[in-house]
Order: sequence, then C-alpha cells, then structure tokens
Amino acid sequence: MELAKPFDMSQPAISKHLKVLERAGLIVRGRKAQSRPCRLRAGPLKEVAEWAERYRRYWEQSFERLDVYLDKLQRQEKGLGRKSPK
Repeated sequence: MELAKPFDMSQPAISKHLKVLERAGLIVRGRKAQSRPCRLRAGPLKEVAEWAERYRRYWEQSFERLDVYLDKLQRQEKGLGRKSPK
C-alpha cells in the first residue's frame, strides 16, 4: 500500500508492473519479513541507454538535414514570391 501511495495506481497494478520489471531482469526483489524490497539492476538499463544513444544520434542528424532542406525550400519560396509577374 505504501508503494502505491504517491502514484495514481492501485497496489495490484504496482505489483504487476514490478513483476514485469523483475521478469525483464531490471529489478531484483528480496524478502525482509513481510515486505519485498526491490533493487534496481543498472547493467541492463545501461545497455538499453547505449543502444538508444546510437539511434538518438541518427535521428538528430536526420532532423538537422531536414532543417537544412526546409530552410532551402523556404528561401526558394520567398525568392519566387518577390519576383514581379511578367
């Protein structure tokens, strides 16, 4: 109950999320009397962050190229708009 308090989720929903994280190897659950403390496993998260970083760089470069292309198109449109009709 204490774990769900700060969130807009029920205790069973929190438990389901923790089970998914545990099965994915992202947390380790222990046992201390009646509580089940969780500990984050940073290794797998580091691997995910490194994988995502490669794609972040790719998308940043793609967006930069798109910005250059859109700027070029806008300059062309402005240039066409200034010409006097013949």
